[in-house]
Amino acid sequence: MEFSFMYKEGGAHPDEQKGFTDSKPIVEASVPKIMVYPIAMHIGAPADPIVEVGDQVKVGQMVAKEGGFVSAHVYSSVSGEVVAIEKRPQAGGGEVDSVIVKNDYAYTRAEPIVKPGHSSEMTNKKIIDTIRKAGIVGMGGATFPAAVKLAPPEEAKIDTIILNGAECEPYSTSDHRVMFEYTDEVIKGIDIVSQLYPDLKNIYIGIEDNKKDVKKALEKATADNKKVTVQTLKAMYPQGSEKNLIKSLTGREVQPGELPADVHVILLNVSSARAVYHACELGEPLLERVISVSGTPIRNPQNLKVRIGTPIESVIDDCEGFSEIPGKVLSGGPMMGRAVGDLSVPISKGMTAVSVLTRQEAQIDEPEDCIMCAECLHVCPVSLQPILISEAFERGDIEKAEKLGAMDCIECGNCSFICPSKIPLLDNIHGAKAAIQAKQEG
Repeated sequence: MEFSFMYKEGGAHPDEQKGFTDSKPIVEASVPKIMVYPIAMHIGAPADPIVEVGDQVKVGQMVAKEGGFVSAHVYSSVSGEVVAIEKRPQAGGGEVDSVIVKNDYAYTRAEPIVKPGHSSEMTNKKIIDTIRKAGIVGMGGATFPAAVKLAPPEEAKIDTIILNGAECEPYSTSDHRVMFEYTDEVIKGIDIVSQLYPDLKNIYIGIEDNKKDVKKALEKATADNKKVTVQTLKAMYPQGSEKNLIKSLTGREVQPGELPADVHVILLNVSSARAVYHACELGEPLLERVISVSGTPIRNPQNLKVRIGTPIESVIDDCEGFSEIPGKVLSGGPMMGRAVGDLSVPISKGMTAVSVLTRQEAQIDEPEDCIMCAECLHVCPVSLQPILISEAFERGDIEKAEKLGAMDCIECGNCSFICPSKIPLLDNIHGAKAAIQAKQEG
């Protein structure tokens, strides 16, 4: 795809393309007749279905139970009948086992997962148990189970919480609108999380400097909390990556192989914080999320509040369909998003946006020989050498790729984006990581 750019060490400046939706209020999406709930909407072990074909389910009823410590429950966002448990397409290709529910439009609700209105009285264990019970994951795209992330070992001594509102991916404005329209819910979610850490000194809310309306709303909502700093950062991709954000806001560096907790930091996406509020204060499991549906081929780009399990084709219909034949539909944005080959793929917990590219934007140029410009090194936010990892993979030297740090790649796509020779650097690094993992598993 073609975007103009500048670069500096550790980041790039693709055209933001935010203007399609950044000023558009969130609206409720339509709810279709057939809802699809993949059992693997998270990093870790897939969930295990606990319903059978023919069962009647309610809104907020668990349909798949976490499959291990690093896993997450899956809930039905509608009431109706389980009509199938079968493999369905997923973003990026392939299929995943899914629970299919036929919506009866009655929206009969299950019992709350906890008694509403008592989050301030919860013990630390109760907060973590409730977050786990709600099936909350990282909703900025990472999809790591939140209950695991928010409960590091005691020796970590968390002294800083970072609320990640950078949202640097082109087209996506869902976090922007969540912070602006659901400010109080986001802040109340962070207040609940902050109860977990007795050593807490600072809460940073990191947003890019293209969100002036959000900064004003957040500062007003946190005026009485002296621990909170709303910090604007230069709009740069990938400003929202964990390591970048931690370094920008605290000066601390997460070394290869380390986690944010190793530098005494917990980092949470804004939509995940809102989900914590809904779980602990309202007793609601994770049933919905806000997404942006955007791009030139979309007739009426919008920010939609969507029930998880809604097929992508339904949200595109809500945006009045395509004005031209699209070149590519992405789950997420053009830098890190996964191609969607089937519009029946459902909105999942970590899907921040549906981005639709024109055929010209989606065109992939033929790669040429490396001209040794080193631009991929300059824009790598974790200081890797993408071209060397790519070349090692192409030679079949997986051991060399591993030594060069392929597993530390955060898959931001900066290297492929900036390469003047159009070498598929990220694709090759993906391949190297898969080969390394296969070798380790043995």
